[in-house]
Amino acid sequence: MSTEASTHAAVAGHGALHRLRDRLSLLQIAIATATVAIAGGISNWSLAAAAALAVLAFLRPLPPAPSRAAERLWTVGIAAALVATLVRAVTSGEVLDAGIDFLLLLVVQRLFNRQRAREHMQLLLLGSLLIVTGAVINAGLNYPLLFAAYLAVAVMTLLLNHLASEGERLGARTAASVAREGMRSRAFLWRAAAQVGLIAAIGAVVTFVAFPRWGVGFFLRGGLARDNTSGFSSTVDLGDFGRIKTDNTVVMRIEPDGGDAWGQRPTWHLRGSSFDAYGGGRWWHRADVEAALLPGGFVQLLRRPGATSPLRASRRALPELVPVPGFSASTEMLFATVTLEDIGVDVLFAASEPAGVRLAPRGLLEQRYTVRGGKSDELRAEKAPGPIRYQFVSRIGAPTRQELQALGQPPTTAELAPYLARAPGLTPAVAELAQRLGQGQRTRLEQVEAVMEHLAGFRYTLDNRPSERVLAGADPIEGFLFDTQAGHCEYFATAMVLLLRELDVPARIVNGYYGAHWNQVGEYYAVRQADAHSWVEVDFGPLGWVTFDPTPPGGRVAGDEAGWWPAAAELVDAVRNAYLEWIIDYDLGKQLTLFENLGLRDRGATTALARWRPLLFALGGAGLLAWIVARWRRARRTPPRLETVLWRGLQARLARRGHVAGAAESVPRFCARVGRSEPALAAALVEFARRYEAARFGEVDAAAIAALRSASRAMLAALRATPRAPAPPP
Repeated sequence: MSTEASTHAAVAGHGALHRLRDRLSLLQIAIATATVAIAGGISNWSLAAAAALAVLAFLRPLPPAPSRAAERLWTVGIAAALVATLVRAVTSGEVLDAGIDFLLLLVVQRLFNRQRAREHMQLLLLGSLLIVTGAVINAGLNYPLLFAAYLAVAVMTLLLNHLASEGERLGARTAASVAREGMRSRAFLWRAAAQVGLIAAIGAVVTFVAFPRWGVGFFLRGGLARDNTSGFSSTVDLGDFGRIKTDNTVVMRIEPDGGDAWGQRPTWHLRGSSFDAYGGGRWWHRADVEAALLPGGFVQLLRRPGATSPLRASRRALPELVPVPGFSASTEMLFATVTLEDIGVDVLFAASEPAGVRLAPRGLLEQRYTVRGGKSDELRAEKAPGPIRYQFVSRIGAPTRQELQALGQPPTTAELAPYLARAPGLTPAVAELAQRLGQGQRTRLEQVEAVMEHLAGFRYTLDNRPSERVLAGADPIEGFLFDTQAGHCEYFATAMVLLLRELDVPARIVNGYYGAHWNQVGEYYAVRQADAHSWVEVDFGPLGWVTFDPTPPGGRVAGDEAGWWPAAAELVDAVRNAYLEWIIDYDLGKQLTLFENLGLRDRGATTALARWRPLLFALGGAGLLAWIVARWRRARRTPPRLETVLWRGLQARLARRGHVAGAAESVPRFCARVGRSEPALAAALVEFARRYEAARFGEVDAAAIAALRSASRAMLAALRATPRAPAPPP
C-alpha cells in the first residue's frame, strides 16, 4: 500500500472511531435516561425537549472546536438554569424533578460541544448520575435489564474515549493510527467491555447482598406520581371507571391469614374511597367528619365519632371483633397483608367493613408513614410516593335478610344528614320514580330491594354514550334511568343512592375493587386495575353500614377478561413481586433471612461469634479455594525461556543506569545504542546481543545456552566494573 493510501486509511479510521464514540455516548445517555423516564421521573415535555435537542445536536455539523462566544453563552445559560433549579426545588419541593431536568440540560450542552475526549467523559459522568437516579426511583423489572445494557455500552464508550484521548495527546498522525487499530479491534473491545461489565455486575451483587439498603431518603418526595388512578381522587366523575376496566395492571397483592380457601376467586368488596355529595355527574365530599383511628394494641382501631369500637382491644396477635346484637355473623373476620402499588392517591383498601389497620413497614422510610381515618370511614396514609405495605382487620360477615328485615325502619340520626341530601339539578321525574318504587314498602330492606329489582333490568356496558336528554343539559344519571338504561358500575351505584335518598334512606357510594385473582406462581391474590368497582352502602342503624351491589353479576367481574395471556401475566407479576420483595425492599431483615436460608447464620446460637461462625467458615473456604485456583493457574502457566529471563535481568540493570529500551527497539539495536553511550560496555553488549539472537532464533542446544550464560556473566561483570555514565535519549 502506498504512503498516500495508508494516510487516507488512517484518516478514515480516525473519523470512524469518533463517529462510533459519538453514537455510544448518546446510547449510554439514552439508556440511563430511560431508567428514569420509565419510572415517571421525567415529565413528558422535558423528555421531548431533551430528545429534540439531542437529535439537533447530532444533525448539526460539528465545528472542529467550540467557539469562545458559544462557550460563554452556554456558561451563562447553565448558570441561569442552576439558579432556576434551586428556586424550583425550594419553592415547589420537587427536588428530584428539578435535579433531573438540570442533568438533561447539561447533557444537551455537552452534546452540542463534544469535540474532545473530556466532553465525552463528562457525558459518561452524567449518564452514571442518571443511572443511579434510576436505581433510586425505578422499582420495575426493566431496571436490571437496562442496567446490564448500560454497563456494556458505558465501558465500551470509556475504552473508545481512552483511545481518542491518547490520540489527542500524541498528535494527529498517531491519533489516526490509534483510531485505525481501534476500529480493527472492535470485536475484542466489545468482549473486553462485556467482561468488565460482568465483573462490575458481580461486584455490585456481592456489595448489595453484604450491605443492605437503608432507604432512599427525601428524594422520593418529589412529583413522581403524576396521574391519579381513576375513581380514587378527591372527586369522581361518572365514567371514570369505564376507562380502566380493560387495564390489566396489578395494583395490589393480598395475602390473607386464613379466611377464604386459597385459589378461589373471593367476593371481597375492597373498600377505598366513599362520597356523600352528588351533582352534575360528579361525586365529592361534603361532610367534614373523619373516622378516628385509636390505639388498640396490635392494630389501630377504626371508630366513627359517637360509636363504639368494632374491635375488642388486645395485646395478642389479633384483636377480637365485638359481637353485634341481632347480627349472627358479626364476628366473622378477615386479617390480611396488602402490598399496594403507588396509584397516585393516599387511599388504603380493606375488605367489607374495616375495623382496624396497621402498617407493615419494609424499611426506614416506611417507618415514618402514618395512617389516619378519612371521611365516610375511609382509610388514608400520609406517605411519600411509592408502594406501601399494611395489614387490615375487617368484618366480612353480612347480616341475613331476616336480621335486616327485623329492624323495620331504623331511626336516622343527625350524623346521617349528609347521606340523605338530595342531589341538586335533578328533574321531578327522579323523585317520582323513587316514590313509585317505594310505594307499599314498609321496611328499609324492602325499599332497598325494590330499587335493586328495578335496576336489575338494566344492561351493563362500558359504552356510555350520552342520550339526547343529557346532551340537552340534563344530569347524566337521568339519561341512564330514563333513556339508555345501560351503563357500568358507577351509574348503577349512583342511581341506587339517589333513588334511596328520595325515599329518606341514608346511602352512600363506595369506590374500590371487587374480588381478586389467585396467582399460583406467587401464591397471593392479585387485584388489577380492571377490578375497579363501585357499589352502595346503606345504613341499618345498630347493624351499621351494609353493602349492596346493584351492578349485574356479569358486570362485577367484567375485568376478568382484561388479560390477553393470563398465565404469562401471572408469571410476570410473580417475578416482579419477588423482585420488589428481595431487591427493592432488601434490608437488614431480608439479609439475615437470606443468610439463614443459605446456612450462613445460626439463629439459635447464643453468642455473636457462634451465630456468624458458618459465614466465617464460608468466607475462609472461599478464600482458600481462590488461593488454590490461583496457584494452579500459575503452575499451568508456561515458564519464560532462559534467554528471556537473562534479557529481562539485563534490561533492569541498564534501566537503573538510565538506559531504557524502546517499545519497538530490537536487542541488537538497543545494545549498540548503549555501547555508543558507554564505550567501556560496547564489547560485552555486542557479544551478549549476538549470543541472545543465536539462542532466541537459532537452534537451541547446550552450547548456545552455555555461551549465552557466559556472555551474560561477562556483561554483569562489565557493569560492575564500569562507572555509571549519563545516557542520551533514545
